[in-house]
Amino acid sequence: MLVEFFWVALVAGVSSAVVLWVLAARIALGILRAAGESPLGYLPGLLWPFGVRQSPAASPADATKLNKMLVAFFAALLVAIASMAVYSNLTFVLPAPTQ
Repeated sequence: MLVEFFWVALVAGVSSAVVLWVLAARIALGILRAAGESPLGYLPGLLWPFGVRQSPAASPADATKLNKMLVAFFAALLVAIASMAVYSNLTFVLPAPTQ
C-alpha cells in the first residue's frame, strides 16, 4: 500500500514538472515572439524557459509568473526525487545468502 502511494507521488511529481516546463516555455516563446526574435532566438526559450524572465522584453507580470513557475518546477522535482528514493527503499530486496 505504501509502495503504491510513493509510485503515484513519483508519477505526479514528474508529470507536474513536465506540465510546468511546457507552460513556462509557452510564456517564454510568447515573450520572445513579442520581442521579435529570430527563429534561432527561440532556442533559449525552449531549453530554459525560466531564464527569459530576465529579458528586457518580459513584462513584470510575465516575469512574476515565470518566477513562480520556477519555484513550483523545483518543488515538483523535489517531490519526484524524494518519492523515487522512498520507493526504491521500500522495494529493495536483500540478496539471498550464499555459502
